[in-house]
Amino acid sequence: MKTYRLSLLLIIFGFAFSSSALAQSAQMSPTRAPSLFVPARYSDIVSAINTSTNQVVTQIPVGVGAYPIRITMTLDGLKAFVSDNLTASISVIDTVALTNIATIPVQRRPGTSAITPNGTQLWVVHQVGLEGHTSVSPVEVIDTATNLIIHTVLIPGKGAKDILFTLDGRFAYTANNTLGEVDVIDTTTYQVTSIPTAPGSRRLCISPAGDRVYVSNNGDNSVSVIDTATQQVIATIPVGRRPLGSAITPNGEEVYVTNAQDGTVSVIDTTALTVIATIPTGIRCQRVVITRDGTKAFVQNGFSDTVSAIDTATHTVIATIPVGHRPWTILASPDDMKLYVCNGGDTTVTVIDIPSLTVSDTIADVGSSPFDLKFGP
Repeated sequence: MKTYRLSLLLIIFGFAFSSSALAQSAQMSPTRAPSLFVPARYSDIVSAINTSTNQVVTQIPVGVGAYPIRITMTLDGLKAFVSDNLTASISVIDTVALTNIATIPVQRRPGTSAITPNGTQLWVVHQVGLEGHTSVSPVEVIDTATNLIIHTVLIPGKGAKDILFTLDGRFAYTANNTLGEVDVIDTTTYQVTSIPTAPGSRRLCISPAGDRVYVSNNGDNSVSVIDTATQQVIATIPVGRRPLGSAITPNGEEVYVTNAQDGTVSVIDTTALTVIATIPTGIRCQRVVITRDGTKAFVQNGFSDTVSAIDTATHTVIATIPVGHRPWTILASPDDMKLYVCNGGDTTVTVIDIPSLTVSDTIADVGSSPFDLKFGP
């Protein structure tokens, strides 16, 4: 393993804010249906949806030409951070007032981001290298209270695709797609440790116990398993062609990996570290979500305009559900009753009733090419 201590301190002006509405709403009612926030890439907006009525309440502008692609919510749900991919900025949404309250300038092509387990920081990875440099990429650390960049960590390579934290928040794992490695950042010292995996390291998931991180290697048709205690690869598991998304069952016993080129899902036994089932789904499957009770897995099939529902006990598809055009991100409601599907090829979000495995509604006028979604208050 190579160890890098490349870090760059950037202190820039941000936008602090205060809102009495946020303070008054800090405790969400357990009986109130949560709002849903959806960035729409080509409309440069974030739509706020009332999940009780499945209606768009308002559309929040994020800037002309912003191309918003990712959204991350604070732990209390009161602020959302939106990656504006083409304007090198992060838009900050007040999810109670439903307004854009700040724009944080960042490095080029911000992508996936994650909130630290204690809720105090947002970490943002970028899809391209640091401007003016060909060998390093930025990971920016933003204070969620002040909206200020407090540090910029430099990792090797020309861009990362994913980030997650260990359960204690001590380390951030980033999928370094360009170098075929996972870069582990110490969140206290900002020291970077690079773990070689395989070409095209793309998506990450962590076990419920926090002892392993699973990495889909899109360029190697494999999944790497990293021991978080030793920060070493303990297994490389062959799967289908072009693996992308991954998710682990709540009991930690199985990992589901989508094979985009095959139109299949590989199921990995986490004890034996081998594939125990291969499930046909649909064309260009990319994302997988497992319900909180662990009984069902849902996979969006981007080029089939369907979602596959999988019984995790039998490893079989129990329903193929038609949705909108080019389904992309999927998200289950906290009560496991509904699955929301961003249809990236149109302007809708499909609502699937999980108990009946049927479409219960289609939310119109979300904006052109809805791309991500998160629940707010």
